[in-house]
Amino acid sequence: MQASYAEFLVAAIVMEITPGPNMTWLALLSAREGRAAGLMAVAGIASGLAMLSLIAATGAAALIIAWPALYEFLRWGGVLFLLFLALEAWNGEKDDGSRGVAGRHFRRGLFVNLLNPKAAAVYLVMIPSFAGASTADAGAIALMTVIYLAIATAAHTLIVVFAATFQKALADPRREVIVRRIFAVTLAGIAIWLAATSGRAS
Repeated sequence: MQASYAEFLVAAIVMEITPGPNMTWLALLSAREGRAAGLMAVAGIASGLAMLSLIAATGAAALIIAWPALYEFLRWGGVLFLLFLALEAWNGEKDDGSRGVAGRHFRRGLFVNLLNPKAAAVYLVMIPSFAGASTADAGAIALMTVIYLAIATAAHTLIVVFAATFQKALADPRREVIVRRIFAVTLAGIAIWLAATSGRAS
């Protein structure tokens, strides 16, 4: 099978502009805490995507496909993590002044992607379908993985830069609470949507 790079590029862009956990969480974080916090989260997300690609390359993807219980564990772990982020956004994230705040944003970006069925589907389904699954197509799979990571990181960075411009506007505590809770409801809605749509067909 010949790799279809043009079609893959279009599919990757569409995948990234489709609303999902990354987009919503990054927008909220950047609007509340600024560009630096958002970019740290982007680094965590990119690391999560890179780790997923390595997991797929080692053959662990086949294990997930063959063992439904493992897939369900990861899927529901992602749903619960999103609900946790939604609850935290609704109540307000407690800032204890610790020096590990930047690292926390990185770790959350990492976990959001490791437990994100949408991100996993890119490496389990989308890239192999465009590149082919044979050993001869390993080079195409690797190149498409790099292309997707670059597109995702660029899209996430643009979201951070745009959302961070609203940081001053959210300095008003009442306005900040309204926006934060709108994002919390959106995150919860995405979690419910993932739970309803990411299940495996029987």
